[in-house]
Amino acid sequence: MKRIICALLLLALVLSLAACSPREVISAEEFTARMTEAGYTVHDFSDFMDDTDFGIEAFLVADAEVFEVEFMVFETAESARSMYNQIRQEMDESRGRTASTRETNVANFNRFSMTTDGRFEAVTRVENTVLAVGTDAEFRDDVNAIFDLMGY
Repeated sequence: MKRIICALLLLALVLSLAACSPREVISAEEFTARMTEAGYTVHDFSDFMDDTDFGIEAFLVADAEVFEVEFMVFETAESARSMYNQIRQEMDESRGRTASTRETNVANFNRFSMTTDGRFEAVTRVENTVLAVGTDAEFRDDVNAIFDLMGY
């Protein structure tokens, strides 16, 4: 019995360390390539961003017809963290009477998603990048598949 408990504790430790491992950041070019290969049209709005807009180096929007995926690359991880926190706060403020949320904060990675009043919204940050989506709850699986495709 003691051996089984030790094995379970060791397994739990290994799994928790794996969950805390840093995520790999992708570039704007990699985002565009992955989304284009998956059949989405990607628009680059980087030239429309003012240098003072949170230090955004790249701002891309992938058109998924029923929703849009926003991908932002910032000068620093701190700028990305500020944008992530701002989007997350806006999501919290839009929370309806009933909502289910999910949040992960580890190493260089943050993710928050919420389903409320028929809407699904998600935002994630890896290092100096942020990925954000808001859509009808029925497309939640499509959004999660995109996040998986990006490794976010």
